[in-house]
Amino acid sequence: MQLYTVSEVAKKLKRRKSKVYELIYSGELEATKHSERGLRVSDQALQKYLESKKVIIQGNNEAV
Repeated sequence: MQLYTVSEVAKKLKRRKSKVYELIYSGELEATKHSERGLRVSDQALQKYLESKKVIIQGNNEAV
């Protein structure tokens, strides 16, 4: 299992770190406290978040 820092997740999502923290504290993105070094997001949690954001375009059946 791969663990990402908040900074790494922000880069992957092309968002600011503050937005990633907002997603974590709102419960939209699962994270775990990793000792004194801060929060970590697993690759599974990141994938789950991305899957929840897929949108189906009517008449095309393709996820965007």
